[in-house]
Amino acid sequence: MHIFPSTIIVSSDLQKIDQQIDQICIHLKNQISPNNPDIFTINESTGWTIELIRQIKHFLSQKPFNHSNKIVIISQAENLNIESQNALLKMLEEPGDNNYVILSSSKPSKLLPTIISRCQVLKFKNDISLSNTKPIEISHQIQKDLSVSELLSKDKTQVLPYLEDQLKIQQKNLIKNPNPETSQLIQKIIKSIQMINSNVDPKSALDFLFLS
Repeated sequence: MHIFPSTIIVSSDLQKIDQQIDQICIHLKNQISPNNPDIFTINESTGWTIELIRQIKHFLSQKPFNHSNKIVIISQAENLNIESQNALLKMLEEPGDNNYVILSSSKPSKLLPTIISRCQVLKFKNDISLSNTKPIEISHQIQKDLSVSELLSKDKTQVLPYLEDQLKIQQKNLIKNPNPETSQLIQKIIKSIQMINSNVDPKSALDFLFLS
C-alpha cells in the first residue's frame, strides 16, 4: 500500500471509512488510541472549528513522540466552514516530512475543489449498490419497505440513477410478461423520477414508490 501525504476517503459508509483509516494507520505503524500523542483527530466530539485547524499546524511542526510519523485525521470534513478549509490548504499541499493528513467525507461536493485536488481520493461504494440489476421488491409490509427505502437513500445522489435502472428493468419485464402489476410499478417509478426532477427529496420519492 502506497500512502500519500494527503488523502481523502469518500464514502457514506462510516464503518468502511473507519476500517480504511485503521488500515492506513497500521501500514504507517501508528495506532489510533486516545493517548497517542502522534495522532491529531477532529471529529464530531471535538467539533470542526478554525482554532483546531490552526492547532494542526503546530502539531505537524513538532517531532513525533513515539513513532516515525505524525497523522492528522479529519472525519466528516464537509463540516469544515470555508475559512477552515482555506486554512487547511497549505497543510494538505505541504504537510511536512513523515506527516500524513487523512480526511473523510460522505459529501465531497461541500469541500472546496482545491481541497480535493491536493489529496489522493479513495472512493468506496455502499455494501448495497444502487446501480445493481436486481429488480426492485416491494413487500407491502410498511416497516420492512420503509427500512429498504431508508437504506437505499443513504446516498441521495444515487437514488435517481437507481430508479432509472429499475425503470429499464421493469420495462423489459413488461415486454416479456405483460401484466397489470408490472405496469403499475412502472408508473410509480416514473412518478418517483418526476418527483426528484422537481426537486422533491429523494428519500420522499422512494417512500412514495414503496408505500403508495
